Amino acid sequence: MNARYRTMYLYNETIINVAALLQEPVGASREYPLQLDNFSLGEDGSAGNVEGTVRLTRLADEILANIRAKGEVELECVRCLRPYAQPFSTKFAAEFRPTVDVRTGIHVQVEDEEEDERFTIDANHELDISEVLRQEILVSLPMRPICGPDCPGPDLEKLGNAGDIDDRFAALAELLDDEPADNLK
Repeated sequence: MNARYRTMYLYNETIINVAALLQEPVGASREYPLQLDNFSLGEDGSAGNVEGTVRLTRLADEILANIRAKGEVELECVRCLRPYAQPFSTKFAAEFRPTVDVRTGIHVQVEDEEEDERFTIDANHELDISEVLRQEILVSLPMRPICGPDCPGPDLEKLGNAGDIDDRFAALAELLDDEPADNLK
């Protein structure tokens, strides 16, 4: 990496101006350290202590962003319903296409905009990694968050086995008929 680009550091920032990179030849790249103290995940909460790297590479008609990030998200345990810090780690690549030509200032037409899954670089030649980072963090989180092996809540996977009914559900178990499961179909 060229020493003149080491000064760019993404501290609590997800927007990168890529005007200079768009004017360089195909294959040119930049790498930036990333640190976000608090990163909003929208309605899904927020991630904290996010650290990683962002590597941008100039392609023929777009910029490829290779991103590595790790941090933690406060989740609610499905067993005990207590909040806990869930660590995450993600590594992904995303394509960003310009909406305005950097040399002429003319709007760039995309042939099939409805099916285009790439993210965009705005008219100021700024690339914002926040949405793709948000999506990738959410995908990296467990679907059934459990605070750990010492969780005081019931083991939900064992509740369905005969004889392992939690005492709190005993009253509901009395309501069930003793008919075999084959007759319920």
